[in-house]
Amino acid sequence: MMAEKPMMNDKGYIDVNSALKLKEAEGRVEVEKMNAESDSKFRELLIRESAKETASKHLAKFAGLYLLILVLAFIGSIKFIPETSIAVVAGLITLVVTNLSTILKGIIENGQSDSEEPTKSTQDTRSILK
Repeated sequence: MMAEKPMMNDKGYIDVNSALKLKEAEGRVEVEKMNAESDSKFRELLIRESAKETASKHLAKFAGLYLLILVLAFIGSIKFIPETSIAVVAGLITLVVTNLSTILKGIIENGQSDSEEPTKSTQDTRSILK
């Protein structure tokens, strides 16, 4: 609700307090609008993110912790496992750690190749300029 003319008091002067309150309200509305727009864009990005991207981000953050837990669990379990079974458990832990490391390596390599690859619009622009 924006007035076409500034507020006038009974003497014909502009009421500064009313004008300031109006500008303040307009500013608050604009800030709330911008916050709502940015929040909706962020939620849209989260919704459009694929399961692979989500899993990659999760593993990138927590894979070191998972590796540490696995190694500590193996070291701790040595006390309780019979000596004949330690080799089997060590093989299984090694297999899991190796697979997790391979997944992390794939995440890192894919992240680098994605950022270095030019987008389709960049390629189109380059072909037009030639």
